[in-house]
Amino acid sequence: MRNRFLVTSLALCAAFCAFFVAEFLFEWNRLGSPGLAELTWADANNAKLVDLLSPMARAYNNVLAMLIATIGLAIPLTANMHTPKLIDMFLRDRTNQLMLGIGAFGAAHVLWVDYIIGPHFAPLWAVRLAVVGALISWAALIPYFFYVVRFLDPSSIIARLLADIEAQVAACATKGADCQAAQDVIHERLHQLGTIVLKSIDRADRGVALEGVWAMKRILGHYGALKNQMPDAWFKVERKDFVGRSAEAIELLNEERNWFELMVMTQMFLAYQQAMAKTTDAVMAISDATRVVADQIAARGDAKALDLVVKFFNNYLREAIKRKDIHAIYDLFYQYRRLGAELQAFPELQLRIAKCFRFYSETAAAAGMPFATQLAGFDLGWMVRRVYESQSPARAEILSEVLALQHGGAGKPLQGLLVKAKLMLGAGLLERGQTAEAQRVAQNLMDVPAADIDTAARELLERQERSYWEVTDRQIDFEWIAPERRPFLSRFAAQLQGRDEVAA
Repeated sequence: MRNRFLVTSLALCAAFCAFFVAEFLFEWNRLGSPGLAELTWADANNAKLVDLLSPMARAYNNVLAMLIATIGLAIPLTANMHTPKLIDMFLRDRTNQLMLGIGAFGAAHVLWVDYIIGPHFAPLWAVRLAVVGALISWAALIPYFFYVVRFLDPSSIIARLLADIEAQVAACATKGADCQAAQDVIHERLHQLGTIVLKSIDRADRGVALEGVWAMKRILGHYGALKNQMPDAWFKVERKDFVGRSAEAIELLNEERNWFELMVMTQMFLAYQQAMAKTTDAVMAISDATRVVADQIAARGDAKALDLVVKFFNNYLREAIKRKDIHAIYDLFYQYRRLGAELQAFPELQLRIAKCFRFYSETAAAAGMPFATQLAGFDLGWMVRRVYESQSPARAEILSEVLALQHGGAGKPLQGLLVKAKLMLGAGLLERGQTAEAQRVAQNLMDVPAADIDTAARELLERQERSYWEVTDRQIDFEWIAPERRPFLSRFAAQLQGRDEVAA
């Protein structure tokens, strides 16, 4: 943005100069090429030089008036919409300082030149500088207005905050940096970024909100690449950095060395809470960004930071249940199951995710959203198939979490979707040759009447369209089974009805 301003200003100055020179040459040639004595008032009528500089002074005053009026109106209005700290950002910007300085200096310089002109003293170079300065100021005024408008664009503000945070992190990765001062700056910048996202969500400005969320993801990615280079002083925080947290919580942050991840993820969680009632696409973006962050942390092997991000996933689920937002749960379960399947190097965490799946789905059902448990059956079943493919050490225990979901039967209300989810799981295990595990699923479904098994299997086999008949975030019908897998479903259902054996 600053380079564009400089290039545009130089181009306009060159265009102005070219036009003025051409105009002068035309008139000079038309009037018979007069000499220097005919072209200047110096020593002939010095008072005329003062008259010449008078409009220059008014020009500078107009430039300054327009600049101050633009800044005085645009900056506070924009700051009120996005972040009050925008005023500080504007005043710290070098281009803004330069333009205001040029305007003030030029206005003062013209007055000074007017003052020093005497009856027998004509400071021609000072007069020329005043005139050229006024022309340059007017030439730069147009690109500067565009610069100010772009500066106030929330996307540009987010980009500046992102660059500032990354610069502070990079500075602390070098020896001798003042980590405490950098922490203070980062804390302030993150709050500014979080405020922009919150206010954007409040105004339903979804584009800016999504940019802010993705900027937070980028911040964590940039930090992760440098975390191992950070000095020990970087990882020490105090109560003033996390007001409201207990002394034990601060101590834990210092031990686990993940205060930066907590600070960024807290801003994302606040945005998630705000987005629940305002913009569903922001909810999806936050859950997706959180999973991407977790994948990046897992790739680096940072177990403590990864555990923290998983806890935030649970916070998201708790918030969705409190607000009875089944759509948010639907999106979160999808991201959560993907994360659980991708953590092959962290089997303990995979098992914890499976347990959380069951816990929060049952909590949602108790809060009046029984569909959450049935949805968890499909997503956990999908996760089980993936952990068996990767041979996760926790696969058998994760399978137990799926089987612990209550599908009804034996005098209890039957949950048909959960029965279908377990049928699909059993068929998938049978397809992979996991007959013992498939037998566990079959045993779990023995309390379901044969007629209900037959109905559920038939409905699954009749699903011909892979895409759901409404537009959804996942779009794939989770009851759809690929044609090549359907024979295994038929075999598994037949075994449950006593007509075949799983191992057959």
